[in-house]
Amino acid sequence: MRILSISIDRKVFEENSDVRQRLFDYGTLIDRLDVIILNKENEPFRKTKIGENVYLYPTNSRNSFFYIRDAIKVALKINSLIKENETKIDLVTAQDAYETGVIAWLISQKLKTKLELQIHTDLFNKYFIKHSFANRIRTMIARFLLNKADHIRVVSKRIKNSLPLEIQNKFITVIPIFSSTALVQVITPSFFLKEKYPQFKFIILMMSRLEEEKNIALAISAMKEVVRVFPKTGLVIVGSGSKRNSLRKLARRKGLEQNIIFNSWTDDPISYYKTADLFLSTSNYEGYGLSLVEAILSHCPILTTNVGIVGEILSGNNALLCDVGDGKCLTQSLINAQQHPELLEELKEKAYNDFLRKVPQTKNESLNMMKDAWLKTIKESKVYKV
Repeated sequence: MRILSISIDRKVFEENSDVRQRLFDYGTLIDRLDVIILNKENEPFRKTKIGENVYLYPTNSRNSFFYIRDAIKVALKINSLIKENETKIDLVTAQDAYETGVIAWLISQKLKTKLELQIHTDLFNKYFIKHSFANRIRTMIARFLLNKADHIRVVSKRIKNSLPLEIQNKFITVIPIFSSTALVQVITPSFFLKEKYPQFKFIILMMSRLEEEKNIALAISAMKEVVRVFPKTGLVIVGSGSKRNSLRKLARRKGLEQNIIFNSWTDDPISYYKTADLFLSTSNYEGYGLSLVEAILSHCPILTTNVGIVGEILSGNNALLCDVGDGKCLTQSLINAQQHPELLEELKEKAYNDFLRKVPQTKNESLNMMKDAWLKTIKESKVYKV
C-alpha cells in the first residue's frame, strides 16, 4: 500500500515534533508514504527521509498562488519514481477538505487513484461559517470535494453528524486524535499553579490559541461577576495569537489585571492541567477539542461550551456545560463550581472513566483503525463521483 499525503504542517521537518512521529507511525502500516508539504521559498526545506519508507517533499513555492502547480509537479515526479519499481500510488490523502483537499483531488484525478479527505474542523458549524468570508468559501469547496472523496476521515461524531445529507452515504470513519492516557498519567507536574500564584484560592485554566473563534473575551467578561462573589479567583490563560493584546486591554478595562494572568504557550501543558482547579473552554466551534481531552486525562474538571467532544465523550453527567456564547451560564457555572467542590471531584472522575470506555487506549488501536480504513478504500471497486 503506497500513499501520497498533502499537508501544510511544516512541523514535520522538526526532529521531535508530534506530527513527524505520527507520519513515522503511519509508515509502519504501509509500504511507502510520500508527503508533500506546501511551503514558500522564503522558508525553504529540503527533501527528507524519515525511517525506511517515509519521504517529505517541500514545494518551496514562490508564494501560495503556486502551491497547486508545484504540488502537482512534485506528485508527478514521485509517481514516476514509484512506477520505475512497477508499482503505483494507491491513495491520495489531504489533511483538510479545502486548501490541501483541492490539491489532493486534482492529483488523484491525474493519477487516477483513490482520494481520502480528512476533516479536523467543525466546518459545517454555523459559527465556523459566519466567522469569515474565507470560511464560507472553504465550506462551499468542502461540500464539492467531499462528494468526490472515496473515504472521509473525521475526528469526531459531531463532525460526521454535521455533514450534508448528500455526503452522509459516503464511506466515513470516525477516528479520534490519539492521546496517550498512560503518558499523561506518568507525568509529574514540574510546578504547581497555587505556588506560582499564591494570591488565588481557586484557579481556572484556559489553554488556547488567542483567536476570535475561541471567544476568550466571554470568559473575561464572566470573570467580572465571579470575582465579586469570590475575589480570590484567578484565571490563567495560556496561549498566543492575534487577540492577545486586545484581550489584555479588555481585562484592564474590566479591572481584572490582578485576577487574570496571561502566559505564553508552553511545552508543559500537563503541569497546568494537573494543578488547576477547573479547565474552561469558551470556543464557538471545535472539531475535536484536544485541550478538553488533555484536561480529562489530567483529572481536571471541565466547564465548556457545547463543542467538539461534547455529546460524544463529555455530557452534563461528567462536565459543566453551557451553550455557545451564553455568558450568564458561564458566570453561574464558575460560581457554582466554587460553591460545590465535591461536584467537581465527581465530574472529573466520571469524565476520565467515560473517556477510557469510549476512546481507543493504545496507539496501535488508533493506527489500525487508519490502516483498515485505507485498505477498505483502496479495495473498494466503486468510486463515488457526482
